[in-house]
Amino acid sequence: MMKNIHKIASITLILLLASCIKSDYDTENCPGYYTITPIVPVELQQTSNEFLQNSNSSVLHPTAEWRKTEVGPDNILEMLRGQYRAYSIKGESNQVEIEKGTVITVNSVNGEAGDPGNLVGGYIDFSVEGGLVDYEVINFDLPTYIQSRELILEVKIEGDNSEMVESISATIGGIALSRDLLNAFIEDGERDRYPSLNTGFVNYGMSDKKEDGFYTDSKRLIGLDGNAKQNLVLTIHYKDGFEKSFNYDVTTDLDGFHTQEVATPWVISIVLRAGADFSA
Repeated sequence: MMKNIHKIASITLILLLASCIKSDYDTENCPGYYTITPIVPVELQQTSNEFLQNSNSSVLHPTAEWRKTEVGPDNILEMLRGQYRAYSIKGESNQVEIEKGTVITVNSVNGEAGDPGNLVGGYIDFSVEGGLVDYEVINFDLPTYIQSRELILEVKIEGDNSEMVESISATIGGIALSRDLLNAFIEDGERDRYPSLNTGFVNYGMSDKKEDGFYTDSKRLIGLDGNAKQNLVLTIHYKDGFEKSFNYDVTTDLDGFHTQEVATPWVISIVLRAGADFSA
């Protein structure tokens, strides 16, 4: 969190709360002038400290009341002395909820994660000292972070029986359903996996083969659970109704998912040989 101060260019009239209008002018009971400026994730910035426009923001006031708030460098807020929390989110879908301003949760059905969409966000806690000091405006920068990442699974079937394959399905477990907003996707971050608050899985369905021979599907995740292994169950569905499943521990294949090239999709690529014995 960065804090800086700038002067109001011109003020023609200042409206004070009733508690401020008294002979001794107790500034501690007066509102101060503040701005909250969400900042684009560092990995996505076009310019340094770029303002994240059109975000969905709310502020938790000392009265324990959440208020949806228009924020930004040009939106001056009157705030009384106390402790505040603010969060900003952009790009959320109806599959995502923000709890207490700090926790992101993706909707799930029986443990299967929904689609969080392309999402950035973050939050800060800050103190307001209160009182008007030379009519200055104090700004609080609110850093945001990449909150979801695409995980692509691609599978190629080679061998004598490859033409007998109708489709491929897969499940990956150890997927975060709920976590702190700050445990996001940060390039060269301090920690690759944080424990999630709730854990689930994602399902992949691959019925169309691309020109390069790979069956491909993609899911967007809010993260991995640092307290769980990521296990992949891959099932080949043959045209005659026969099915063959394979189990893989892909935990190490996902090392760096939260900290490496976080603005791009992560790809797991598997090549299987469907010979006469259906071996892999």
